[in-house]
Amino acid sequence: MFTINVETGFDKQPVSSVNVNLFGIIGDHQVHSSHGGEDRALLQFDSHHYAELGKTFPNSRYYLVNGGFGENLVVAGMNEHNMCIGDKVAIGNVLLELSQPRPPCFKLNHRFNEPTMALYTQNNAKTGWFYRVLNEGIILAGDPIRVIERPHPEWPVARVQHYLYHETDNKAATTTLSEMNALGKEIRDTFRHRLESNKTEDWNGRLTGNSGKLEMRVVKIVNESEDIKRFYLSRTDLQPLPESTAGANITLALPNGLQRSYSLCALQADDTWQIAVHKSNQSRGGSAFFHDQVNVGDIFTVSGPQNYFEMTRAKHQIFIAAGIGITPFLTMIEEALANSESFELHYCVKDINDYPFKKLLSRYSGKVLIYSQVKPLDIETLLNFHHRGTHVYSCGSPAFVDLVRKSAKHWNDEHVHFELFTPPEKKLTENTAFKVIIKDTEQSIEVEQNESMLNALRKNGIPIDSSCETGCCGKCKVKYEGEADHRDTILTTKEREIFMTPCVSRAKQERITVSIDK
Repeated sequence: MFTINVETGFDKQPVSSVNVNLFGIIGDHQVHSSHGGEDRALLQFDSHHYAELGKTFPNSRYYLVNGGFGENLVVAGMNEHNMCIGDKVAIGNVLLELSQPRPPCFKLNHRFNEPTMALYTQNNAKTGWFYRVLNEGIILAGDPIRVIERPHPEWPVARVQHYLYHETDNKAATTTLSEMNALGKEIRDTFRHRLESNKTEDWNGRLTGNSGKLEMRVVKIVNESEDIKRFYLSRTDLQPLPESTAGANITLALPNGLQRSYSLCALQADDTWQIAVHKSNQSRGGSAFFHDQVNVGDIFTVSGPQNYFEMTRAKHQIFIAAGIGITPFLTMIEEALANSESFELHYCVKDINDYPFKKLLSRYSGKVLIYSQVKPLDIETLLNFHHRGTHVYSCGSPAFVDLVRKSAKHWNDEHVHFELFTPPEKKLTENTAFKVIIKDTEQSIEVEQNESMLNALRKNGIPIDSSCETGCCGKCKVKYEGEADHRDTILTTKEREIFMTPCVSRAKQERITVSIDK
């Protein structure tokens, strides 16, 4: 599309009639599966906006014509200020319900050769809106369009956008919109997330395209076993991928609102990233989605790579894996060999005769040992002796990793590394409110009983980077003075003397002092 190599849906042509089903106009294709769905079936735009935008952006007038915003319905005089969430709209023999504002993206900037177009339309409520389809049927050009029911007259589209993008800290409005069933789930979940996390979204990436996030397409799917699939991902713009190191993971935003991080299970090759997903019986929505709904051609927003399980150069590496915890070690083996380091892999599986990545691991004869319940691994005996220049790495369930850590308790903390592929179960610990003092400024911040220290700091203007927010990665760690109630699973005993993780950890007493400069 114009100056960038990305796919776009801005290619609309006028037609005399359309056949509408629950997912939109039959034959009208979405570029990305995440752009469609029942809450985004049809897009409407006020044709009066084109003339107004042409005055603001005269150099873009050539493109400011009906259909230019990718809309399906062009109607004069119906706009974001006089159309409300939940409006039931009759057109032809089709019945529609207004579901949500259209969130503009950076592609508008390229479509109109104007770098601020997406931001301008968002700030000035000239984005259009989406309908869901209540009754399927046929729409003819020129059909009358009528609002036949208005359950939420107090919530025009522009007012929702005001609280979505501008007055983001209005708790009453946020609560109301998070509970409004007529509002599309995507937007409703955004307001709900604000209430739960005290965090406001950063829209900059969507508006500019410079978020550090990539659009990636699934180009291949391989069944590694009955319950593990390997997914190959390639950039849609065909540009080179960012460099990654062994043990790194990437985070995928799923169309169902979830975000999931997965270890790269192969070093970068042919401009693809590879991840493996195990379908869990206790899936919280991520693994089931990948196994049941993802197909070749599907596109995801991907961020990363990040590495909280980085290898340390050592004479000898011991890798201990269980189940899907094998994935980071597939790249670590390659990195160890590339650095002329010896290694041994101890892999616990269900069936020693048939396990994921068997063909790949068979290359390393004598260095890979397989275990099962029939032939269990004695971790304590394995780690009984700590040979100089050896490091141990473990990945698996919280219980498995905890067993490895306990068995390596006599090892130097700096020689024991681990990663969890699921967060540990939270202990039912009663929280108490406390104060956190910023050492350099002496600013005093109250942390409420049911609030994380991380959210309290951010709410008071202290920016802290984070990733997992479950105490598993350590990205948010800060130096502290006082007594900390450590609830993370990543910091070593030595590190806990200096650092704490504000995403989950708290103060043991009434106050604690932190230094934001790490």
